Amino acid sequence: MAMDSKNRGLTYRGGMYLLLALLILLLAGGLIGYRYSLLSHISSANSIDEGIFYAIIGVAALASIIALLLAMRINRNIRNLKRVAEAMERGADIESIPDFAHDEIGDISRHIIDLYKRLQQASSDVEREHDKAMHEHQEKLRIKRQLTNNINHELKTPVAAIQGYLETITTNKDLTDDERNSFISKCYANSQRLTQLLQDVSTITRLEDGSSRIECENTDLCAIIEEIRSDVALLPEEARMRLNINLPKPMMVCANPTLLMSIFKNLTDNALAYSGGRDIYINATVNNGMYHITFADNGIGIDEEHLSHIFERFYRIDKGRSRKLGGTGLGLSIVKNAILFHGGDISVKNRTSGGLEFMMTLPIAKQA
Repeated sequence: MAMDSKNRGLTYRGGMYLLLALLILLLAGGLIGYRYSLLSHISSANSIDEGIFYAIIGVAALASIIALLLAMRINRNIRNLKRVAEAMERGADIESIPDFAHDEIGDISRHIIDLYKRLQQASSDVEREHDKAMHEHQEKLRIKRQLTNNINHELKTPVAAIQGYLETITTNKDLTDDERNSFISKCYANSQRLTQLLQDVSTITRLEDGSSRIECENTDLCAIIEEIRSDVALLPEEARMRLNINLPKPMMVCANPTLLMSIFKNLTDNALAYSGGRDIYINATVNNGMYHITFADNGIGIDEEHLSHIFERFYRIDKGRSRKLGGTGLGLSIVKNAILFHGGDISVKNRTSGGLEFMMTLPIAKQA
């Protein structure tokens, strides 16, 4: 096919040049024949007619040369356009525009190349968006499979414990009341853990799949944190921590109150359960339409290798201790997703003086 195209191009160019050569030869031959025919009838003294004759020959030769140059220019444009068309057929990128003459064919050729480049760019953009959408879709499927597997794994432990305690109660009639009550209490504790796990899974699912159905309203964050302070104050003295709060009042954010509560409730519960410290510090400043909030404790912190993973679902630093304390492994994942849902961001680091520090942003609610 390529050879046929090349042969057709050679035949076309050769034929055009041959035609021009034949025209020039015919013109020259005709003029010469006309000259000798004219000389046989006209006196040699008629110099005016002879001058006109030579002038006609000169004009004809000049016209032939101009025609040849124009034909060569058109042929160069056609050759360049042919190379561009072959590149387009292969889908190749046209890095530089060939040297087209500034005439109608050249202008048309440049417009065609410009249109091709725009179509190629649009096709590349569509393909890139498609690949991105496919990657996001595959990533969501992977996360859902991982979430399902993790949920199944997390459910097995409390379910197996409840089943074991109930079997012991039903098959051992000689249990004392204290033993029976102890087993029932353990069943209740595991059922509470199941309930919390299902609630956390429901929250994660709502944030990922039903965020458009989550209603938001102007909410005072200070009121929510004060409510958490009141809850902590009711804990036994050995289990509570001091909340040192320094916030601008009021702190109005457009948010879902339940999710907003879950953010600071999960952070507080984590500090109470794992930090080993005695103080929690909650501070906030205002900058560029955002609240910049820090939530810190003065506990032991965590190893640097865990910092980049603590927002992952079911990630636990000390798995045995976390399960013993009733954690589901979803608390910090809920915190991050809830912050992102409300248009903010969150990060974490170890404090130089000890403990963890979470840095968050939340948009300030627009005034009605």
